[in-house]
Amino acid sequence: MDSTPAANPVRFTSGDEATNSKQIIQNLEQEAFKDWPNDAGFDGLTEHRGPIEPNIKGDIPIWAAGSLYRTGPGICKVEDTPRGTVYISHWFDGLAHTHRFEIVPIGDGTPNPDSSGPKVRVFYSSRRQSDHVMEDIKRHGTYRSMSFAQKADPCVGMFGKFMSMFRRPSNLANICVTVSPDFVGKKALSASSSSLESAKPVPPVAANGLADLGHRASAKNVFLATDAAVFSEIDPATLEPIGVVSQKKLHPDLKGPVSAAHGKRDPDTGDFFNFNMEFGRNATYRIFQIVAATGEVKILATISSSHVKPAYIHSFFLTPSYVMLCVPSVHYKYGGATIPFEGNLMDASVFDATQPCRWLVVDRKGGKGLVAEFKTAGAFFFHSTNSFEENGDVICEFVQFKSGDILKAFYYDVMLNRNNATEEFWKEGSRKTDAHPRLVRYRFPTKGVSGGKGGVASHDELIEPILEIPAPHAGELPTFNPEFSLRRHRYVYSVSSRGLSTLFDCIIKTDTETREVLMWQGPAGHTPGEAIYCPRPRSGALEDEMEDDGVLLSVVLDGSNRASYLLCLDARTMKELGRAECEFAVGFGFHGRLAKAVL
Repeated sequence: MDSTPAANPVRFTSGDEATNSKQIIQNLEQEAFKDWPNDAGFDGLTEHRGPIEPNIKGDIPIWAAGSLYRTGPGICKVEDTPRGTVYISHWFDGLAHTHRFEIVPIGDGTPNPDSSGPKVRVFYSSRRQSDHVMEDIKRHGTYRSMSFAQKADPCVGMFGKFMSMFRRPSNLANICVTVSPDFVGKKALSASSSSLESAKPVPPVAANGLADLGHRASAKNVFLATDAAVFSEIDPATLEPIGVVSQKKLHPDLKGPVSAAHGKRDPDTGDFFNFNMEFGRNATYRIFQIVAATGEVKILATISSSHVKPAYIHSFFLTPSYVMLCVPSVHYKYGGATIPFEGNLMDASVFDATQPCRWLVVDRKGGKGLVAEFKTAGAFFFHSTNSFEENGDVICEFVQFKSGDILKAFYYDVMLNRNNATEEFWKEGSRKTDAHPRLVRYRFPTKGVSGGKGGVASHDELIEPILEIPAPHAGELPTFNPEFSLRRHRYVYSVSSRGLSTLFDCIIKTDTETREVLMWQGPAGHTPGEAIYCPRPRSGALEDEMEDDGVLLSVVLDGSNRASYLLCLDARTMKELGRAECEFAVGFGFHGRLAKAVL
């Protein structure tokens, strides 16, 4: 593995935005991605139940100790089936694989300035979460479960496709998008197949004489989620699957099949929020809350209207007073009626730029339900970053795309450039300009909205963005300092692409006030994953200057050597502090969470 730390981060200003955006297009036209190997992050991935101890270079702070859980796709093809090798079509359908990097202080966790070498040890383990899906594929020679974008077998005719609607199994859940340690819904899921006491103990790591390893992370439970209305519980230590539970177990009204992979948590109360969507002539959205203190589940609003279409919604927004649901312009055709026939969500949806994004504002404090609606220009998004209230208005920030074409960029053919699929993808239409992210903020005038008997405040005019920063100065999988959740923040961290890779090629720190960015870039072929923010422990009141006082943890693939490492960056300077190097590739995941150890 190339263990040479990356060069110093590169600083850019707003004056560089246009030039750097044009450079993306030039790199794509020159097919620079052909010189950026990242196939090891998609193909040939194996479990490592471990724990395995990677080699540490540099320094990872003791106060970053804990368990970094990450989840995402693993296996992208299944061999030895009755029909030969079955290829999974889309990255979002890769078979679930969860990872754990446990960062453990050496000794009692007290820093010793006179000691040299690492102050922590790191232990890695991983486990597949969808062996039942893999076995079904091996048995039948096809991907039978409902999927995001699995392409139909070309040998299956119209009649076979029609009959598959009635033969499609309902128990082949593939849950691999987000991970939630200490999920508050555990209280509400009393019918779950396990209890906290049944969780297996942490595997021993002191057999080599290091009996002084203490301050282990102590997540009481870990749940995985996806864009379906189900949760999957796994063992916090071994990552072993425990059971899958439907949202209907939380509340009988949560009977729709669709939800957001990214639920939201109130940082003060711990309450959990999400929505459940039921298909029909008019889609029904139910916004719900799980009260952390009691486990009670409340339906905050039930919304069903002909102008609020069923849509693919991956995340939403939370403020101290409201839940904000943005319904983007990727809608399911015929109210979702074609999904069973198509067998996947992609082929049953369509992007219509003439349809505005509709914003639904739901009161979360006074029981008033839906209190306001707004519209913004037609667009698509995966991820919200943060939202907050200011002078009676609500400000929502997210990563936006001009079209839904980005969904097609994540077919494995495109990301692995099979049969020149990458070149063909970027040649089509306006994708070279539209299929790149922008960090966008909107300000919504919510002052004085009442709802309830006062009715819903509806605004016909399109709300215009107050901030718009293009790629590569902004990227995807955005994170920020979680201590600034639901309050004004300044910095956003994301993984971005300069057109050098079929996925990502750098980590970006974006200053939303000055529009300056700091870019971490590894050597060619080093592909970073989502950068998880870990704030430095502090006492006393939180001050604005503390916002970037922490570290970032990102799993990076060294594609040339087909091996990954856990990268630790100073969140203020974006300089590398240390890394934990594995001798194998860790699959490109989606999202993760750090369960902090108590020092």
